[in-house]
Amino acid sequence: MTAVSIEKKVNGTPVASPELGEGRDHPDEEQHTPQPTPAAPSRREEKRLDKSTDRADARLDKAQEREEARRDADHKRETKEKERQAKADRKAQQRADKDKARAKRRKERRTAWTSLQTRLTHHMPMWGLPVVLVSLAVGATGQAGAASAAGMGWASAGVPVLTEGMTLTLAGLTGQAIEQRRPYAWLMRATWITAAGAATINALGHYIEGKAGDPQEALYRAAMYGVASMLGLVLWWVVMRSKRAAISGKTADEVARWKRLGRRHPLLMRRARRVADNTGKSMADAYATVWERANGARPGEPSIREIRASRRAAYRRRLAQSWDGRRGLRKQSERAAAVVPVPQADTVGTPESAGSAGVRTPVQAPALPVALLVPGGQGGWVEHPVPVLPMATPKRVRTGSDQSATARFPQGKDAVSKRVRKSVHDDRLNTVRALVESEAARGCDLRKHPSNRAVARAAGCRPGTARELLATVLAERGITR
Repeated sequence: MTAVSIEKKVNGTPVASPELGEGRDHPDEEQHTPQPTPAAPSRREEKRLDKSTDRADARLDKAQEREEARRDADHKRETKEKERQAKADRKAQQRADKDKARAKRRKERRTAWTSLQTRLTHHMPMWGLPVVLVSLAVGATGQAGAASAAGMGWASAGVPVLTEGMTLTLAGLTGQAIEQRRPYAWLMRATWITAAGAATINALGHYIEGKAGDPQEALYRAAMYGVASMLGLVLWWVVMRSKRAAISGKTADEVARWKRLGRRHPLLMRRARRVADNTGKSMADAYATVWERANGARPGEPSIREIRASRRAAYRRRLAQSWDGRRGLRKQSERAAAVVPVPQADTVGTPESAGSAGVRTPVQAPALPVALLVPGGQGGWVEHPVPVLPMATPKRVRTGSDQSATARFPQGKDAVSKRVRKSVHDDRLNTVRALVESEAARGCDLRKHPSNRAVARAAGCRPGTARELLATVLAERGITR
């Protein structure tokens, strides 16, 4: 049979039956005596308990409501604070944006003003601007008045715009050309021409206006207006000269020297510029190279012309010193045979001191028998003895090889020309060596590079000479083409 548990209810609470062993942890455990159960509460007690429970629940609900209300109030307060803070942040951001925009505009205005000052100071210092502005104002008003007096009517306002505007434009272009190191001479000339035309229009207009009254006053007024309109350009020209010297990096003496060289040797300066452009040399080195090619000597050394002139002068000096007073061309032997020494006359009143053997009497140089009459004081003539000097050593007879002349050495291959030729040859060899060294550094094949044309361009010689120089330099490296 299956055991069935029997439960009993005590005060509404089920209790296990002890007869079936329920309520024990283990069947072998010792059974205890059951405790007595409390009595069931009365109905009044149950109502009191229910009311106390309801009051507790009500208090709990009110506490929860107050807590929710407090949380809502805190949330509203936080939301309001966040909104206020966001509004304050927006205002602060707007104020910061306004300050930033104002600072940016101020910086842009400052930058624009600085840029304007920089552009103006490129052409004229700040303290020179009032002079230029006054000169422009005087010129513009004077030209407008002159055009109006000439009967141009409403078109008279455009005359200063044309003349002064053209002058300002050309002056600005000239300043830019000088700053960028471009040719500017023709722009400078055009600026002066337009400024002179504007000043002429200004002066003639004022002269025509005042000619009806006092002519001298009209002339003086016209001259003053013309000079006043040119003073601004004169100041600008001085500033441009200083700027040109500063940009070129040369002193005033060097700039003046190069200008003199350009005026005296325009062809050599043009060739020097071409050599500098083709080879990349400096202008001084290029001019030295061109000078050496043209004169056969380096700058500072006597040139071919100077050597020939000194030789001619020395030859004429020898002829003048050995002249015997006769006309015509005769041989040196005949001229020497005709020379007769002049006997020296004894001085009257001076006894001969034969015993004074230790004192040697000076021997005067022989002179020609016929004295040369030269102009003297009081319109008279004075006899001047012509001394006879020893014969000069005859010039060396040139052989056929020495008499050969070339375009570069028109006087022949003497010692000076040979030295100059050797110097030029050594300089060209050094130039070719430097060119070959640069090609080797670049990793080029020296059997193909550099070309004969490149060598001729670098050394400034003919292709045949360049081929020989290149072969010599390559042979030093053990390379043959």
